[in-house]
Amino acid sequence: MKHEDFLQQYVAILQQEDRVLNEALRNLADKEYHWYADFPYVTAELSNCQGHLDAKVMAAKYPVTPHSGILIMPNEDNEYYEVGYNDLQFGDINGILDALPEGEE
Repeated sequence: MKHEDFLQQYVAILQQEDRVLNEALRNLADKEYHWYADFPYVTAELSNCQGHLDAKVMAAKYPVTPHSGILIMPNEDNEYYEVGYNDLQFGDINGILDALPEGEE
C-alpha cells in the first residue's frame, strides 16, 4: 500500500482558512468582531491544561496568528483566554468564519 503524506494538505488548508479569516476581519471597520449571542464554538488546547476544552468564541481580531487573535471562554470556567489558529482543532476556523456577519464594514 502506498503511503500518502496528508500533512501538506492539512497545512495548506489551515493556512487558507487563516488567510480568509484575516481578510474578513481586516475588512471590518474595527478589524475585530465581538459576539454577544450565537457564539461559534471551538475545541481548544490551552498551555495551562491537559487535553482539549470546548469553548465559545467571544471575539476575533486582526491579525489572527498561530497563537493569538481569538478570544475564547471555556465551558468549564468564566476566564477568557487568547488563542490562535494553532491552538484550535482542524475545521474550527471555518465555524468562526460562518459566524461572522457577511458584508458588514
